[in-house]
Amino acid sequence: MQFFGFCTNDIFLTYNLWKMNLRDRYLGSRLGLIWAILQPALLLTLYTFVFGIVLKTQPVGISSPVAYIIWLFSGLIPYLVFSEAISTSANCLITNAALIKNIMFKSETIPIAAVLCAIIPLVVGLIFTFVLLPIDGQMPELLILLLIPIIILQFIFLIGVGYFLSATAVFFRDFLQVIPTITMILLFATPIFYTKESMPAIIAKITFFNPLYQMVQPYRDIIVSHQVPDLYGLLYFGILSVILLTVGLFYFRKLKGYFEMVL
Repeated sequence: MQFFGFCTNDIFLTYNLWKMNLRDRYLGSRLGLIWAILQPALLLTLYTFVFGIVLKTQPVGISSPVAYIIWLFSGLIPYLVFSEAISTSANCLITNAALIKNIMFKSETIPIAAVLCAIIPLVVGLIFTFVLLPIDGQMPELLILLLIPIIILQFIFLIGVGYFLSATAVFFRDFLQVIPTITMILLFATPIFYTKESMPAIIAKITFFNPLYQMVQPYRDIIVSHQVPDLYGLLYFGILSVILLTVGLFYFRKLKGYFEMVL
């Protein structure tokens, strides 16, 4: 049985590539897996210090410092996942050039494995958030389980983006230099450190179509507001994710025959 041209063996191949990516990224350093925890933890701490203590961007309705940290973390976690997945997948074919040129296998699994590396900051960020909830006098509710389909949608979207970026970067290496700038622009163009209500009315309406906003807001709705996310937003993001995955995979397969000549 195949789905999108993938079979059961490809699942195991993707899993092994994912483990290899984690080993090369984290076990190759002296800190090892500790760095996998420290990196997102340090970023979350840094952003909290700068925007919470130095710039004092605490929104209206947030009653305590811990509540503010939870509010900020709930917005930063999906962004860290987004940033990690984008940066890792964009370069994944180039870093695995030896595999592509010397081994016969389904290269479509490489971007998937690269995107799945973003599970690490996701898990670390959620653990910190769930630890803070009881400290702020809140207890996780069953509503938290709604994060599961939202996370799945998020990774479907990111895999689709990963196919576009990885295939394009093979032929245009300078493209990799632009990606950090784009992710940074999206960070500040999305209501993560501020609320959507503080934006000009026209821009706030356009923000609905920002995919990163549709990743961030459901986390805040569930974790902070304890409510079901906007169904129209989820529908839009779900349709966009499936379309992007389908078109991205088609684009990747159109170009994959030329990878060996360029890598």
